[in-house]
Amino acid sequence: MDINKIYNEDCQESIKQIPDTSIDCILTDPPYLYLKGQKLDRPFDERTLFTEFKRVLKPTGFVVLFGRGTSFYRWNMILADLGFEFKEEIIWNKRRTSSPVLPLARVHESISVHTLHGSINKSMINYGEAKAFSLDKITEELKRLGTALNKGPQFYKIIENLKKKNEAGTYSEGMGHVGYATSFSSPYHKRHINTYVVESMINGVREQSIIEENRIHLGQIHPTQKPVRLLERILALTTKPGDVVLDPFSGSCSTAVACINADRKYIGFEIDKEYYDAGIKRLNEVLSEPKLKM
Repeated sequence: MDINKIYNEDCQESIKQIPDTSIDCILTDPPYLYLKGQKLDRPFDERTLFTEFKRVLKPTGFVVLFGRGTSFYRWNMILADLGFEFKEEIIWNKRRTSSPVLPLARVHESISVHTLHGSINKSMINYGEAKAFSLDKITEELKRLGTALNKGPQFYKIIENLKKKNEAGTYSEGMGHVGYATSFSSPYHKRHINTYVVESMINGVREQSIIEENRIHLGQIHPTQKPVRLLERILALTTKPGDVVLDPFSGSCSTAVACINADRKYIGFEIDKEYYDAGIKRLNEVLSEPKLKM
């Protein structure tokens, strides 16, 4: 089976053609099975497909599933029964409700991360992107820094902390808290909060379990289309450049686009011809765009 290709096929059959332990990450948004009578909610043999996931995945690879409700929790239990370890839950804050007619305006989706023997990567996000929707937090941090940079008492605490870090190479890690003393008797020196703010503006902010990315509102080609940037951020946690990513329910080919942007390889399946054609058109447009030299 060719790499960097989307197939207009049923993933339940086509995945059998993928060699054992050849996939680094399975990142997908399966049918949730709660939209009655809609073609995008085709039922599938969950246990059989997830057993195939285990076969094709490398031992250190990841299964990353979008989901909601009963089916989502059932999928997590099936993966656990197959020997996968639950590693993390990520919440996608869409910032806009999926449907204006629901009694509870739902503005999030759940994402679960599973592996046999892998470890999640530490991923750093640009300060501005990480806090793009948190103007109150940015304002608070800038106010504190403003006081510090006027060479008040906080200014000298930042200088002292940065000096200690430079001497030691890094802040000590203890009791699960990086750089912060956990008690008065702790052997680890305390780190002033403004030191973290300065460093995060320079080096970025560690990815968090709640990711805020606006839901695609206009121009989408699939009802459950995911933002490419959201998928790129998930790939940063679960893969490295050159890894092969499988999306058995490709839809609008957002996973493939994210792979292209993040220097990953991809394989995808989409059973519906209409969505497949629209996704391939989108993918070809991305592939034809000139790439900026870094």
